[in-house]
Amino acid sequence: MKQKAAAKRAAATQDNEEEQTAKRVKVPQELQQKANALLNDKTLDTKALKRIISQIQSSDEDAGELNVLEVIFKNLLKRNCVYSAEQLKPNPNAKCEALYNETWTLLLSRLAGADKEQASMALKVCMQLIIAEAKFVHESEWPTARLRDVLGAFVKSETSPAVGLAAFGKYARCLDVLQLSYQLLPEVAPARFVDQPTAAFNYLAIINTLDLGKTVLAAEQYHLGAGSEEQPSFTYERTRKFLNKTWKGIMRSSSGLDEKLHRQVLVVLLERILPHLTNPILLTDFLMDSLHQFDGPIALLALQGIFTLMQQQNITYPDVYTKLYNMFYPRMFYNKYKARLFYLADIFLTSTHLPENLVAAFVKRLSRLALKSPTEDAIIMIRFVCNLLLRHTGLQRLICATPAASAEEVSDPYDETQADPVKTNALSSSLWELALLQKHAVPEVANAAQFVTKSLPTMEFDLGPLLESKESDLFDGEVKKQAKQFMLAYERPTNLALPKDDIVTKYWNIL
Repeated sequence: MKQKAAAKRAAATQDNEEEQTAKRVKVPQELQQKANALLNDKTLDTKALKRIISQIQSSDEDAGELNVLEVIFKNLLKRNCVYSAEQLKPNPNAKCEALYNETWTLLLSRLAGADKEQASMALKVCMQLIIAEAKFVHESEWPTARLRDVLGAFVKSETSPAVGLAAFGKYARCLDVLQLSYQLLPEVAPARFVDQPTAAFNYLAIINTLDLGKTVLAAEQYHLGAGSEEQPSFTYERTRKFLNKTWKGIMRSSSGLDEKLHRQVLVVLLERILPHLTNPILLTDFLMDSLHQFDGPIALLALQGIFTLMQQQNITYPDVYTKLYNMFYPRMFYNKYKARLFYLADIFLTSTHLPENLVAAFVKRLSRLALKSPTEDAIIMIRFVCNLLLRHTGLQRLICATPAASAEEVSDPYDETQADPVKTNALSSSLWELALLQKHAVPEVANAAQFVTKSLPTMEFDLGPLLESKESDLFDGEVKKQAKQFMLAYERPTNLALPKDDIVTKYWNIL
């Protein structure tokens, strides 16, 4: 019953989308008249159909022309004019079938092109023709070859990522499309990623649109239907099996990758693959190599994967805190994945059983970086330092470690060049950096560092909203604040002369 209800909901949604799309699409009137004449004729004129296809092939300016092909062939498939109902020789529909295949070639070429509007319309027509084929030709079974051709067109696209992939996202949320895509992906995969980097990027981009998360599973959307209870069109276990097979193929093709492609493999692994692997412990070597052989984003993504394995598979990695400590350097502020770094560091440093000298090194490194960082990152690091002081109360002595009224120069014993956080001598230092940040030009930063001279808060700060903030948000917030009104003149002026006993008239004569 649930599957039937889901199928009805999917059908209603698709009909709604078709009506809205038909209203938006502008089809040339001349071409529309030719299509109507072709469909209203009692006998199919294949020559007229050939002329319509040729006209659309020669004109690639208007994406709405592709909608004509959808209307024509959906009607012809319904009338059994494309494929013969019986295997007759000679095939009476051979010419129409050839023109239908020619239409698919045209659609796939537009789908692999660089024009976003053309690619989106071509994808929409392809997916609607798949529904028509399944309904009128294959007795509600998936024409898998057609979906394989669509995925292959994405892989061979001129652009990276393929411009049509954004439109494919709504179809990828359908469970039957999701399962069949994972089943067919190994058949369209590039043999070696290093030899075909553009195709490899597009292949990984397809996987990035195939979300097997709880939200998608709970929605229970289908493109063709949920199938029967005996043969459902989607089961999580089957889809998971296909996903694991796809990942094994990626691993076989991923030797010798450059940094950009290697980073994309890790992104796909963390976002789409890792939660559904049957034996994730096999990733240990791959993630360890990525962590040690690369720096920056790749090492950060690998560290996130290792953290997941530490949580779920109970593996141990002794140097994880040293690697995490060395990821905090000035260039990290321009890293695309810096929010992940703060998130991971916050989780790794949650335990109150960590050695104080280790956590003190992170406190000093974050405080020192706050002096050099952009405004929004400085606020995050100051709040992070405050949270660490609340978790590890023994570190609060760093606040008052150096006399504030000392007249002589004091050297900082903290060694920021030391790679091992335990050997940085951070416990002998102080948080003079935060005292200096109290004089920051941006009020938000100065206010965040006030806890050094005032009492510490009782609750930790939530870093989540700060990770999403931008410098423009800080500027807008300051502009919206109501500034205090100060009186600039206490004597009401009666003429252009300055007030009596003014400081200016005491030293200058105003002519």
